[in-house]
Amino acid sequence: MDRGRALSILEIALSSALILAVLYGIGVRYLEGPDAFRNYVREDGPAEYATALFLLAGSLVAFCRAFTCCRGKRHLPVLTWSVLAFLFFFAAGDEISWGQRIFDLESGEFFLKHNKQEEINIHNLVVAGKSINMIIFSRLVILAMLFYFIVFPLLVRKPGFIRNLVARFGLPLPSVRHIIIMGVSTVLIAVIAMAKGSELNELAFSVIFFMIFLNPVIVSRE
Repeated sequence: MDRGRALSILEIALSSALILAVLYGIGVRYLEGPDAFRNYVREDGPAEYATALFLLAGSLVAFCRAFTCCRGKRHLPVLTWSVLAFLFFFAAGDEISWGQRIFDLESGEFFLKHNKQEEINIHNLVVAGKSINMIIFSRLVILAMLFYFIVFPLLVRKPGFIRNLVARFGLPLPSVRHIIIMGVSTVLIAVIAMAKGSELNELAFSVIFFMIFLNPVIVSRE
């Protein structure tokens, strides 16, 4: 089996599993009630650990691609993949509070005072009365995703500054199937109509970016 076919089969399997997980969440939400859904996406639950796992897997793929680019002396793509590897590794650790509950770690004074869940993570910090999760991990991430999945794929179709910049840095872009899966999962999750639905958005983000990193669209220069 060639690499392209293997990647296609893997993407179909992961996409199907993601959609089934979301549909199951919708069923739990409306058939069993909000409390049952909160239990489905609870801390240390399957959704959270799956998210952390795919974030970590994405980080490892990005690291391998950075190493490959380094061997090829492609310095700007090395920077791109290295930054992505770090960000996804950090996100994976932060998702599970750096193993706090797994290893029974105690929160330090800073996190007891500034973290709304008194956990060792960044995304639940509250600074000057403002939620970091709401400002960075909700609003800014949503804006970034709109650019990444909609604006960039349109801009790079035509020759110009943006296309050349994306090509120089080797920024991995989503294919049409990645965009479709992201759109479908986002719409389905919106049906849940609960704040905790964001946990499934995070799961979708981690799975889809893992697929993108495995099989990205790499734009060529003019």
